[in-house]
Amino acid sequence: MKKFLLGVLIFYLLYAAGISLYLLNLEPGYVPAEYAGTSADPKQFMTEKEIAEAHHLDLIDYFTFFLQTPLDVVVVLCFMMISVKLRDRAAARFRKSFWQTGYYYFFFSALLTLLYLPLDFFFYQLSRNYGLSSQSAASWLGDLGISFGLDLVMGIPLIWLLFFAIRKFPKKWWLAAWTASLPLTILLMFIAPVFIAPLFNDYKPLENQKVKAEIQQLADEAGIGDAKILEMNMSKQTNAINAFVNGFGSNMQIVLGDTAINELTIEEIKVVMAHEIAHYKMNHIYKGLVLQIIVGFFTALATFFLFNWLRKKWGYRWGIKDPHDIAVLPLLMVSFSLMSFLASPIGNFQSRLYEMESDRYAMETTADKEATISAFQKLTKNAKSTGYEPAIIHFITGSHPRITERIDFFNKYDNKDADQSNSPS
Repeated sequence: MKKFLLGVLIFYLLYAAGISLYLLNLEPGYVPAEYAGTSADPKQFMTEKEIAEAHHLDLIDYFTFFLQTPLDVVVVLCFMMISVKLRDRAAARFRKSFWQTGYYYFFFSALLTLLYLPLDFFFYQLSRNYGLSSQSAASWLGDLGISFGLDLVMGIPLIWLLFFAIRKFPKKWWLAAWTASLPLTILLMFIAPVFIAPLFNDYKPLENQKVKAEIQQLADEAGIGDAKILEMNMSKQTNAINAFVNGFGSNMQIVLGDTAINELTIEEIKVVMAHEIAHYKMNHIYKGLVLQIIVGFFTALATFFLFNWLRKKWGYRWGIKDPHDIAVLPLLMVSFSLMSFLASPIGNFQSRLYEMESDRYAMETTADKEATISAFQKLTKNAKSTGYEPAIIHFITGSHPRITERIDFFNKYDNKDADQSNSPS
């Protein structure tokens, strides 16, 4: 085991050196030549200081992505060295498997939370230093505590059911888990806007009557006049401008952050909300759920094979023989995380297509190119980003098209073409 960990450490250091060499050579404010000098070029609407700050934050994000992602796997695997002892303590204190699972998972989650707390606090403080957030430390810790509590309340029963399935169906548990995930996912999507999201933020009808009237008109024109449109105190956690659609069925809602209301003009808000209305109108949440179900099937199957291979290869070193032993949870989590990570570009690709559809709809609906471009320029500045991330990061994590690309699309878009395509033949 010591040789294995030493080998992992050497490989990780070489990997980190290569990543550092690549990232430190990135040019601040870089955009491809086709965007240079246009309204999509951050140099046209951001100062040199703003670009330098954005580049600094981008580099931190990139380093975190490249270095923390593999490190997370190593950290969880290292937890296997104490996993059996934790399992034994749970068995000594409780006779029923549910409470053993609860005891184990509580300390497992608590240790991981404490381990990552300094890093989480670093990013919290970083966001405050750069004006991305004005959240107090007490509020931040409160959100962290709520998240931890929700993880326990939902995680313990689900993990107990999962290991129950592994014990009952040793060769088909992955199929049982995937099948059970379908109604559970829908249930969570349905209850989240009503019971979970309000634990972190306040949701209420739009108070600005002028904004409300303009958005309601957009919704009426889209044929979704009865949609729930709410305002959220997003400024509690962040100064970022944002709006989104969440929920399922009768609990689906369109949410506008108070930061957007405070920072954008009426015309710019209309563009942002037209984009979100498109997501609602085009059933992007439901379509995304269908793909998630399909990808989830193959992710569960791949997790099953990887988990069994890792357990048979290394399990005896940790004193684990049975696949339904709760002590093997870190190994199962690593297997699922790796497979989900490999599958993530599929969902992100679909998401980017939906974002492009919604951008087009917003342009066709508002026919306000100037407001659309200015809104996305403000989004870029507000997020302290230059809007054009490297290809590898965009491929793996990019759920939206690059903002630079989106502004370029708006700049070149001709509403006359849309009018002609929508006219009767």
